[in-house]
Amino acid sequence: MTYLAAAIDLGSNSFHVTVVDTSHVPYRVVSRIGEKVQLAAGLNEHNVLSQESIERGLECLVRLAPMLEKVSPKHRFVVATNTLRVAQNRADFITAAKVILGADINVLSGEEEAALIFTGVTSDLAIAPHKPFEKLVIDIGGGSTELVLGKNSPNQLQSFPMGCVAFSHDYFPQRKINNAHLQNAIEAAQAIIESSKSNSLGASEAIWSGWQVCIGSSGTMKALIALSALEEGGMAYLNRASMANIEQQLLAFDYLDDVSIEGVRGDRGEVLPAGYAILMGIMRSLNLDRIYFSTGALREGVLLKALQKK
Repeated sequence: MTYLAAAIDLGSNSFHVTVVDTSHVPYRVVSRIGEKVQLAAGLNEHNVLSQESIERGLECLVRLAPMLEKVSPKHRFVVATNTLRVAQNRADFITAAKVILGADINVLSGEEEAALIFTGVTSDLAIAPHKPFEKLVIDIGGGSTELVLGKNSPNQLQSFPMGCVAFSHDYFPQRKINNAHLQNAIEAAQAIIESSKSNSLGASEAIWSGWQVCIGSSGTMKALIALSALEEGGMAYLNRASMANIEQQLLAFDYLDDVSIEGVRGDRGEVLPAGYAILMGIMRSLNLDRIYFSTGALREGVLLKALQKK
């Protein structure tokens, strides 16, 4: 018998639905789909979502909802991330979304999101060789970026208010790409991470030190690592040299809407310069060179956590 469950991720850049068969241990993916919504683009300076962005998000859910028809409402696990976390009028969206999805919506705190991402990453069989090591996990989303440090469970986690949709708006005026805009975005990301590197006692770099392997997850990291085309032991990775090559590719375009690179999903191109800048800022701040990729992320963490409670 098939026992279906679904994770629905209402992200700042995209909405995703993953349906799994839980009669397999831990589960077998039946279907997955994602659609770009860019909910974060609808936030104004007062963190109020525009009506247009609310309607755009709800229309997307109407298209995704048929995937849930065979999933019991009690097995639909819906989470929302940074944009709905900060939006002052999120109830306007959430009330209508609950009706469409037939399930409650859990608006995650930044720390909850980071912990679930870590669970998803460590569940990825491809990173099995790195399980004994202290891991630094990086997840760059549309509205926020999560960093997590730990071996089998998080020891340190933090959500930072920088994402590829927000940075596209804030650091690429008129959506124009040039070296000055790109470097400004990198420096902004670097400064945000620098501010987190001291603990309450003022010990420099105490918080994000001690890791043995660095792992990235989610869409931005997937695109950048695909462009790097590097692999070791069956795991894809990027490094400073491959990032430098990617920067030159991005600077060949004049506008965000022009970005089209073979191997990068079409709807990922316009936010890739901002995603690149955020990762480069993190790499500079924490002196990172090699970052591996995990297919596990938030949705996998949501499913594993929910199924553990059953």
